[in-house]
Amino acid sequence: MEKFGYFLLIVFYALAINFSLSEVEVFYPDGLLILLFASGLLMLFVKVLNERINNKEDNYYSKEIDK
Repeated sequence: MEKFGYFLLIVFYALAINFSLSEVEVFYPDGLLILLFASGLLMLFVKVLNERINNKEDNYYSKEIDK
């Protein structure tokens, strides 16, 4: 899942560079670029959240160590 999120972000930046360098004045596929960027960030956020929930060491320290 992490690799797929990174892949979507790479595709987003590759398309953004391609469209900005091609001297096209009208930027048509902005909806596609936003979708790729948002889905890549969402996949990476879900990965981080999943790792935090399943990490027993973090759970132990958050419950046992004095604050």
